[in-house]
Amino acid sequence: MKIDMNPEVEEPSLNILSTPLSISDLIVNGTKFEINANFDDEEFISDLFDEINPGSDNEDDSDIDNAKLVSPWQHSFEELRLQMTKLNDYMYKKVTKEGNSEKGTVPPMARVCIRYNAYWEGEGAPFDSSFLRGSSHSFYTGRGEVLEGLEEAVKSMYKGEEAQFVISYHLLFREMGCPPRVKPKADGLFIIECVDFNAVGDINATDSLTDEDRNKFPAVIAKAKDVHLKGIDFFGQGMYKNACKAFMKAVHALNFCQLKNEEEQEQQTAFLIKLHTNLAVCYNKLNQSNKTILMCREIRRLTNNKMSCKALFQEGRALLMLGEFARARALLVKAQNLEPSNADVNKELKTLELRYSKYIDNEKELWTRAMSVMKQSKDKQKKPSQNDTDTAFREEMASIIESLKKNENFKSFELPSGLTPKEISVVNELAIEKNMKLQSSPLENSTYTLVKK
Repeated sequence: MKIDMNPEVEEPSLNILSTPLSISDLIVNGTKFEINANFDDEEFISDLFDEINPGSDNEDDSDIDNAKLVSPWQHSFEELRLQMTKLNDYMYKKVTKEGNSEKGTVPPMARVCIRYNAYWEGEGAPFDSSFLRGSSHSFYTGRGEVLEGLEEAVKSMYKGEEAQFVISYHLLFREMGCPPRVKPKADGLFIIECVDFNAVGDINATDSLTDEDRNKFPAVIAKAKDVHLKGIDFFGQGMYKNACKAFMKAVHALNFCQLKNEEEQEQQTAFLIKLHTNLAVCYNKLNQSNKTILMCREIRRLTNNKMSCKALFQEGRALLMLGEFARARALLVKAQNLEPSNADVNKELKTLELRYSKYIDNEKELWTRAMSVMKQSKDKQKKPSQNDTDTAFREEMASIIESLKKNENFKSFELPSGLTPKEISVVNELAIEKNMKLQSSPLENSTYTLVKK
């Protein structure tokens, strides 16, 4: 049979679902839908943007247009199969864009992000489309979350690959179909782009180690890598606490195994640096700056104080959140020297300068108010009522402490010298009420600092 590679066919009219149809709905509960054959292009595009999934792995879907929804094939699937490679008795494939083979194909247990359209034979509009529901769709392989045929097709793909698949009804809705929505024995055409994927690992991998294997580095690092992969998966979903647990679990497993030679020592150190760097990132995400600094301290030990740009950046960010502007700037400048074009580092330095400028302005304001209180304290003998003076001092100090507590730029504030013991007692009471501490300098007892807990 001779196939016309450039057939002249009438451009199909595109019927759009009023409400997007999901394969998962069809599998579990079935669904009802209506076709909207008359739509305004601009209104449709606007609706698409409104439906973009905020959890999508895609960062910019602004180039989506209606043409992406039209089936690229209007002839029989039998003709299309002749242009494809047979994967098995139920699936044919044609690669339209080569992917990156470095990571291999999608593994049996992975979190994968795809874009796709799915069509029945002879129909121009998709019966399911990730573009109708936000451009990209993420799912786990090995868990039955999507149609068997779709998962099998994706597992044959590389990252970045685009391909067409004709999939037999055996791997879709079987012989019965899902009448009246899906006719019996309905084969499907799937246009798929594999955006990205990551092996998901297993957070309990190290638990399966025998007592003997727990001391063997080769056995431990293999399981620790599996736990690490699960941590990355948690991180990708924004589950930072779970990611921390996974990374820390891998750290503990590696720290308690025995090493036979320098090669194992180097491998252990390299992996521990990676784990602690990931932990530093997670703790910053959780706004637990002190823990980030602890992780970076361990990285310094492991690297003999030769930290990567990424580690310096995380430590600098943590110090910035703690209000340690000078130390933060020194680390961020080091990171910038290592990678001058690193956009994250340069952005963080700009943020630091802005926050430091605000810090100086706020510090001047607090000092002005504090000095005003001190002036009132020195002039108290001129006041007609001692009680009125004490009340004014308490109210003004309470206002200063409240301002300090609310200001994220301040972690501490040194009070002007010259306060009487009675006034120090009042400030201490107010600090305790606001869940703060009043500390005296170990070098100079007359110097007091308000510190946030």
